[in-house]
Amino acid sequence: MTSARGQRSAPAPAEVGLGKPQDVSASTTATEQARARIDQQLRALLSHQDGAREGKDPEELHQFRVAIRRLRSVLKAMPSLTGEVRLTTATRPAEQSPVDRYTAADLRDELRWLADLSSPVRDLDVLLLRLRAETAGFDEDELAAAEQLMSALVRERGTHRMALGRALSSARYQAMLTGLAALANGDGDGEQAPLTATTFVSSLRRPYQALRKAIDELGDDPADDRVHELRIKGKRLRYTAETALPAAKKSDAKQLTKLIKATQRLQDVLGEHQDAVVAAQRVRELGAAQEDPLVAVIAGRLVEREMARRAQARAELPARCRKVLKQSKPLV
Repeated sequence: MTSARGQRSAPAPAEVGLGKPQDVSASTTATEQARARIDQQLRALLSHQDGAREGKDPEELHQFRVAIRRLRSVLKAMPSLTGEVRLTTATRPAEQSPVDRYTAADLRDELRWLADLSSPVRDLDVLLLRLRAETAGFDEDELAAAEQLMSALVRERGTHRMALGRALSSARYQAMLTGLAALANGDGDGEQAPLTATTFVSSLRRPYQALRKAIDELGDDPADDRVHELRIKGKRLRYTAETALPAAKKSDAKQLTKLIKATQRLQDVLGEHQDAVVAAQRVRELGAAQEDPLVAVIAGRLVEREMARRAQARAELPARCRKVLKQSKPLV
């Protein structure tokens, strides 16, 4: 389907090859649980695609990107899976194979491409929302100065949104959706042995060790980029735990739920830290380029507030880190 602007709308699940939503139960194998999660997150991706493209509600792009991360996490946990899509004679050159074959690694790379394209839009959404909330109580002159400060960010966001829109209408994106559906359906898998619940729980070990090492090396006053690396490692542990949860035995599932909550709380404070750091840096740069003295004053005020938020986040960080490590230990 194509919109009035000539942009391709999100396909229905059936159009990319998905059937009915996959059900899971206590007797479902771990492999089937993983496929059901791919099915679930691909549907989530499709449901937020049009909203991500339109850009009216930043939450749509946020949820679109959450689905990307969750898909990448489950594909990492099941790297041996493949999917096949049979091409019709009308849609392929005569010399091309009648089957397109996809691997988990291929599709993780494609999802990374999509994540990289959507990341600048999301970053600017967050920054603009943050600055507009901060300046909402300003008087008329101050508000006009703040809007002047933010105008460059609005233009930059528009440029990145156009690039994302083109990607969502591309053949490359459509092929990625079809490949993910093939993996969800198990097309082309043959007699591959099913993954076990232990496979998923044991997959926590590597992201846990990476996070623990990053925490141990953080020090008392770490550089901002070191804190950001901690955020990335914390996300990997969280999404790996989410992937392991559906297939886990009851005792592990209870502990995984505790770990997921702890990682979410860690991500909250690390996200606030990163948002404050980025906001302070961008506003400082924008303010330095302005000739209007009032705009420079507004920029200085905003930077000061963001640095205070950065300090508060750092004060909360050690306790959040300890909680995540505590909840991880029974599982690793």
